[in-house]
Amino acid sequence: LCQRREMSVAVAYASFAESDKKVAIVTIDRPEALNALTWSMLQQLAAAFRDIDATASAVILTGKGRSFSAGIDLTAASEVFTRDESEKIHDVVWQMERCEVPIIGAINGAAITAGFEIALACDMLVATRDAFFADTHCKFGIMPGWGLSVKLPRLVGINRAREAAFTSRRIPAQEAFEWGLVNHLCDSSEDMLDKAMALAKAMSRNDPDLVKKYRGVLVEGYGTSYEEAREHERRKAWEHYRQHMDFAKIRSKFEKRRSKL
Repeated sequence: LCQRREMSVAVAYASFAESDKKVAIVTIDRPEALNALTWSMLQQLAAAFRDIDATASAVILTGKGRSFSAGIDLTAASEVFTRDESEKIHDVVWQMERCEVPIIGAINGAAITAGFEIALACDMLVATRDAFFADTHCKFGIMPGWGLSVKLPRLVGINRAREAAFTSRRIPAQEAFEWGLVNHLCDSSEDMLDKAMALAKAMSRNDPDLVKKYRGVLVEGYGTSYEEAREHERRKAWEHYRQHMDFAKIRSKFEKRRSKL
């Protein structure tokens, strides 16, 4: 196992014993803050996917500790939501969607809001039984900008997506599995990573060029009207960020909520 450490994002490559194939493992590594994402971490994460070795059979994305990601660190929200949205080089989801190899999301614990959106950018999800998803955009007064309003209805149906968005309630991993959002449930984090590795190993046995082309066809076919919807969402999101974001209020709400976790 060789590893390249980038502050709060770790990138490692693991080889399979009986072949020269390898899998990339990207870990969000800020467990003391439930892997809440700062602007620096978003840049690192985008760079990690932009620079993935194209010879890897797959990417496994996970979080260190008891959370996949609690979303954007709202104590520093202004740094994230006042940037130039045209700089897609630092757009994590945009980079994930254009990654050449399949991405396996290994969801341990919480995947909240931006963490939920990053999970949805994966090609498949493996989760621990104590994991959960939550869309808290409405709770904090933030518009989704990474595809949650576009992807979730397509994956689980419009009414379930509305419920998730308008109530901000937790969606336990078992329920997400029943909805078809999660592919596999595991009893522990170790089992989850083993399952993710097994999926990556299965992919490594296939024609690598065809896997990449097939992924491209699936993404493009899925997004026939998706790109227009995503662009509409992005425009609305940035209109909201510029005109309606109350950063002090958001930070206050976030700190009160974090104290209850």
